[in-house]
Amino acid sequence: MSKTRKHRFFLYLGLELLRHLVLILPRWLNHAMASGIGFSAYWILPKERAKTVRHLKEAFGNEKSEREFLKIGQEAFIHLSKSAIDVLCFPKLNQKRIERLVRFDVGRSLLDDALARGNGAIVLTGHIGNWELLASYFRFLGYPGSLVGRRIYYELFNQVLVSLRKSALVSTIYRDESPRQVLAELKANHTIGMSADQDVDSIEGIFVPFFGKPAWTPTGPAKIALASGAAIVPAFMMHEGDHYRLFVEEPIWPSQEESKEKAVKMMTEAWSQIVERYVRLFPNQWVWMHNRWKTKAEPQTKSKNFVGLERVAS
Repeated sequence: MSKTRKHRFFLYLGLELLRHLVLILPRWLNHAMASGIGFSAYWILPKERAKTVRHLKEAFGNEKSEREFLKIGQEAFIHLSKSAIDVLCFPKLNQKRIERLVRFDVGRSLLDDALARGNGAIVLTGHIGNWELLASYFRFLGYPGSLVGRRIYYELFNQVLVSLRKSALVSTIYRDESPRQVLAELKANHTIGMSADQDVDSIEGIFVPFFGKPAWTPTGPAKIALASGAAIVPAFMMHEGDHYRLFVEEPIWPSQEESKEKAVKMMTEAWSQIVERYVRLFPNQWVWMHNRWKTKAEPQTKSKNFVGLERVAS
């Protein structure tokens, strides 16, 4: 076993230990532990801390002070730890627990309006708040569907995540699989969940503004919307005190009046602007460790994600 594989295996064992521990502890104690983990990680991982602060400065520039950048960065680590603990507790979820966990929702009727047309809905979120809980919440409310995700680089980690999702009523469609599964869900008037706010150069995309800078952004959501007739419905599960609040935004409808290229650009820009608005509102709940502006030129390699979408939809 290579040194890297050994390292990952020991991390997996630690994750398994934590996963079983949090199931027997009360939530307040789990969150206290998560705060300690997040705080410690912020200070003992200097490279990740430096990336976080650098990306905050790239986004906000002179809008915030150095002290604010450091504070937001530390809070982002703590928030991510708390969200991860809540995900590890998915096996304890039931209707009563999730109703206590998510006390308010804003705009859920907008999703119902989108589904009323019979073409399904693409529930689009970002890596902000608790995006895993978002999918589970809709399942517990009775909205059928799946989410589109990527395979985690280490299979044991991937198995843990898929298992946690299943315990929370969420099924996964991998983004390198056939688009037929996604289109079948939408044709059945189900929801498809997507987190599409990261710079991944192996995915088909275009450059759109994000915090005033060109950011390589996936076009999959817009292309699927055009192929299926489904609306893109931005939604966010935001941490608020000791509970969460759901926010649902106005649907972004696919336009058949514009050229395909222009329609894809318009829809991608529209949802990306909404994600940016939420990042500005809740800066300590986004994953600033990720370099959103990593890609500087259009990638030359062709993505295999949702290849032949138009052909399959026809």
